[in-house]
Amino acid sequence: MEDLPKGLASSNAPKIAERLGSISGGKVLDVATAQGKFIDILIKTLQAYDSFVGIDLCPSDESKKDMESAKKRFEGKAVQFLQMNAENLQFEDASFDTVCISSGLHHLASIARVMTEMKRVLKKGGNFILQEMYCDGEQTEAQKASELEHERAARIDSLLGITHNKTLTRQEIIGIADGLKLSEVEIFDSTHPVECLFCERKHECEDPRNQTTFQKIVKDIDDGIERIKNHVDLQTRMRLMEEGEKVKEAIAKSGASPASCLFIIGRR
Repeated sequence: MEDLPKGLASSNAPKIAERLGSISGGKVLDVATAQGKFIDILIKTLQAYDSFVGIDLCPSDESKKDMESAKKRFEGKAVQFLQMNAENLQFEDASFDTVCISSGLHHLASIARVMTEMKRVLKKGGNFILQEMYCDGEQTEAQKASELEHERAARIDSLLGITHNKTLTRQEIIGIADGLKLSEVEIFDSTHPVECLFCERKHECEDPRNQTTFQKIVKDIDDGIERIKNHVDLQTRMRLMEEGEKVKEAIAKSGASPASCLFIIGRR
């Protein structure tokens, strides 16, 4: 790929995209699809594909709106979206040629159950694709500041009864992949997720202190507090407000960048 900022070009994201370009996806299942962003990436990078099914539990009104928006955005394409619990996939065994989950592990109530279900519906020899950020390792100060915001957002969701866990460690993610007992496993460690390659703001984001990112995170923090303004636990609300201000200070000082991630590909 041409015209990439230095940090993104030196990450493993281009190599991941190149590897995806060698895969014929066939019928693809995207778990915890949210707005279908990973489907977008696969459409742009896979060598070939037949169709996509994106499923999500849609635990909040906002997530339901995201799915409705995704349905409109992909209208006329071979993409279907379904509200479904990934712990009990409503598909026959060996229904898909490729199954994937991106940035979704930390939103699952039972990772083990979902992994078992994803493997069940994957054909023998099919592709299993997993992308997930991690919280440890040699993260920059800007990445650490973003992680503070993620932890705060997770606590707000949890307060509202929505499953949103802490970011996993690198070894925890590898352990999950090992438990699947896949063959031909490839692990890519990257400072940037593959979707950064296609982001219109990739040059702007090269500077972690850019004002667009800062203002977006400030808005997310304020929106999060608005979501819990009527919650009965005043003490927790006040603590989360204080944490939000600390995150703003950290990001104003260091900027914000996506956490490093693991990209894992294997076959059933």
